[in-house]
Amino acid sequence: MKITEMSSSRNGKFFMAGSSDGEIIIFNSETGEKFGPYQTALQTGGRRMCISDDGEYFAAGSYSVDLAIYETKTGKEIRRSDTFFHTQRLRFALDKKQLLVFYTDIMYTLTIGEKMLDIKHNVSDYYPDEEMPLTLSGNEMQIKFPGKILKLEKSVMDMFPKNGRIYCALFGGGIKCFSKIKKELWSAENAPGEIYQRIAFCEKFGYVMALGFKANEPRTEPFHFVDVFSAETGELVYKIGLNDGNYFALTNTGVAASNGDFYELCEKDFTVHEKRFDVGN
Repeated sequence: MKITEMSSSRNGKFFMAGSSDGEIIIFNSETGEKFGPYQTALQTGGRRMCISDDGEYFAAGSYSVDLAIYETKTGKEIRRSDTFFHTQRLRFALDKKQLLVFYTDIMYTLTIGEKMLDIKHNVSDYYPDEEMPLTLSGNEMQIKFPGKILKLEKSVMDMFPKNGRIYCALFGGGIKCFSKIKKELWSAENAPGEIYQRIAFCEKFGYVMALGFKANEPRTEPFHFVDVFSAETGELVYKIGLNDGNYFALTNTGVAASNGDFYELCEKDFTVHEKRFDVGN
């Protein structure tokens, strides 16, 4: 199985690895338990696979029309739809009853067990949170949350709300942390020629992990890296290069690589565990 895409649950407890032929495997990042491989509707590119926070369901789709929801433990398909065109991102709502399907600035809400669809326009992505659900506007430069709009100077690469704060990774603009009333609490710049792709929160240490790649020319190895920040102050705690694996998933305790290696987040450094997960390549 040649991995061509990876993703993780919102809480980082589960991560997924998918191949170009639609095969998917899923891991519990805390216990190492493996589910699959399963044959799915996945076509690689974008973020066309996702899993619920409790690991009960996962979804996979293609860029053309196919999209399906499955049971994680059995791989059984429980819902399939050929309604969607040009699917770019998938995300489960917190209650697992809805799958959110994104195409450019359109968001479809697919209710599990029902045929009804809800369609919203001028939305690029939706970030569920019990305290404050957030959405990105169509140009991905405005964050909308109840009663407020936060305007940004650069496009958002990734974002999550946590403990009453909003953490954003911006294209070539580092990370910014805002309060619920739009006040900027701290910012952290990326190094020249580097771009953050995804960010995640580590509860154990109160850190924000930023997964990035080097875009400068000529590129120097390693191409991918992780910067670790204090979620409270934005202070850079440490940085590590990811030497192995072309694809990565951020978990609640570290970084899983497509070659099976795992970079465990520690207080002052990462501990590398070679071939912790059997990804089959």
